[in-house]
Amino acid sequence: MKVLLINPPISMTEDTIPLFNSAPLGLGYIAAVLEKENIDVKIIDGYVKGLKREQIEDAIESYSPDIVAISVVTPRAKQGLEISRIVKEKRADICTILGGPHITALSDEVIKHKEVDITVIGEGEFTMLELVTAIADKKDLRSVAGIKYKKDGEVIETESRPLIKDLDQIPHPAFHLLPIGEYNPYPSNSKGRPGKFANIITSRGCPHKCTYCDVKLTFGRSFRVHSPEYVIEEIEYLYHNYNVRNISFRDSIFNLRKERIKEICALIVKRGLDISWECNGRVNYVDEDLLRTMKDAGCWQIQYGVESGNQEILDKAARNTTIQQIKDAFKLTKKAGLEVHGYFMVGLPGETKATIKDTIKLAKLISPDLVGFTIAVPFPGSEFYEWAVKNGYLKIEDWNSFVFNSAIVETPELSRQDVLDAQKHALMSYYLRPKQIIKLIMKMRTVEDLKTNIGYAKILLFKFKDIYHG
Repeated sequence: MKVLLINPPISMTEDTIPLFNSAPLGLGYIAAVLEKENIDVKIIDGYVKGLKREQIEDAIESYSPDIVAISVVTPRAKQGLEISRIVKEKRADICTILGGPHITALSDEVIKHKEVDITVIGEGEFTMLELVTAIADKKDLRSVAGIKYKKDGEVIETESRPLIKDLDQIPHPAFHLLPIGEYNPYPSNSKGRPGKFANIITSRGCPHKCTYCDVKLTFGRSFRVHSPEYVIEEIEYLYHNYNVRNISFRDSIFNLRKERIKEICALIVKRGLDISWECNGRVNYVDEDLLRTMKDAGCWQIQYGVESGNQEILDKAARNTTIQQIKDAFKLTKKAGLEVHGYFMVGLPGETKATIKDTIKLAKLISPDLVGFTIAVPFPGSEFYEWAVKNGYLKIEDWNSFVFNSAIVETPELSRQDVLDAQKHALMSYYLRPKQIIKLIMKMRTVEDLKTNIGYAKILLFKFKDIYHG
């Protein structure tokens, strides 16, 4: 039994390779689980490679898979279906399986497509193992929890699969099947180490209820973690086998459990791992002691989701954070000697031109080293999506438009053009200030830094291509 796992590209026709990219760890985990049971598996990362029809056809001919499984996020849902069509046109006997957050949210819609045989709902590692085994042994698929499939024209949904409680039972991702060395957390930084980059996820789930977030669909609200020892083993493997010296922890909230993070930091230092790393953080889970511990272990930057500078908007989005907490977190992070990246949104429910001004004002006040002003996207499965659909505010339903530079929601307070204009104004008013320009110049140490800042400026101020992480 041969299984081909595919991460779809941004486009099936254009040469569009993202400047922001990271390894598809979901597929890496699935591949590792399958390999552990001696199942032949291969990964094609079409996102970083820029996958085209010819490459899919070549892979089917050369690898001759029995199953093709595709990981689908909303902005690449159309590409996922297109890959399934190409597979079926090339060889109708190949079983096509689609999974991922978009599929979990809209499995009823996706399974209706004739080119899709099975959809996986929720976490996919052990579902895929049972599914591949059942297909190989020609067993009744009803025995596999967490799927929908078609039989004799009827759609059958099996029982729900519970979340994986002990994440350490999942093998480390199959990095040997991924093009480590081609991933890039653009922009690069002069504080990085000579060596390659890799991304790691050390936890799943989020206890918070932000209305725009769809994380709960796949990973639930229960916060589950890999042990510090598991995390360090993964870092050491990448460090010694792939010369990885730069790591991005892509957990939704890396700093949720402070003592656990301190344990990870202590092990990084104890093992002599000379790495540079960054992470996502939440402003209400930081203190000076934690930040200094992180810096001593190689952390150079924290990325905080601020979202809005208006407390009412934050409350409507169920952020459970305050403007004062935001100010305090940025102040403490800078005091600890770490760089800070602030993520802001325009277009959340309740947004007006006045609240957008509040957001820009706060951004300038807390003065992150880097800022991202993105447009709020109502991903399927989120409360934001349900609100937009219910009120008739969702004006574009093309999944390819569900990216952070596309205005697809229009309200009585803000037209789509208002939102687009606000985003560009926010970026330009922040970055084109003499204070910010001087700050960036003073921080540049190498020619690479100069190229990075020029490239970043082109993206944020002019092109602003797809920047979501897969």
